[in-house]
Amino acid sequence: MLSCLLLAGCGSAGKAYNEKTVAESKIANESNINENSTEAESESVKKDGDVDYDLTVMGADMVYATVYQMMIDPKSYIGKSFKIRGNYYSSYSNDKDVYYHFCMIKDAAACCAQGLEILWADEKMNRHENCPEEDTLVTVEGVFETYEEGPNTYGRIKDAKIVEE
Repeated sequence: MLSCLLLAGCGSAGKAYNEKTVAESKIANESNINENSTEAESESVKKDGDVDYDLTVMGADMVYATVYQMMIDPKSYIGKSFKIRGNYYSSYSNDKDVYYHFCMIKDAAACCAQGLEILWADEKMNRHENCPEEDTLVTVEGVFETYEEGPNTYGRIKDAKIVEE
């Protein structure tokens, strides 16, 4: 019976040692993660032409998921730069006397589409001058922002420019 007690005592001592070792490992890993994320942040400083989210290099399902996420959690994307590809469309509002511009991005099955509103950097294009033809495939770069219109909040790509591939 004495040997059982000694084994039980040794078992808990080993357990305490193991818990201490695991805790020390977690602390070491967390400091490595923090160092790596700092390095990643410094590497993510954008060069000319770089964007935060390049949807043109993602698969169709990932693009659809990213745009969907932008619509349900727009605050996470405010100020982030995007490069998107889709079909250009516009719509005119008689009530507001303003044109709305969109880039429609289809999913992999081409059955569903998400549209991102565009606010052009060129003010003439916002008045619908020199815009692409309707349904033209375009690649656009700009910065995501939100805006209020009545009780609703909308997201759009502002300072948008058409870029060549």
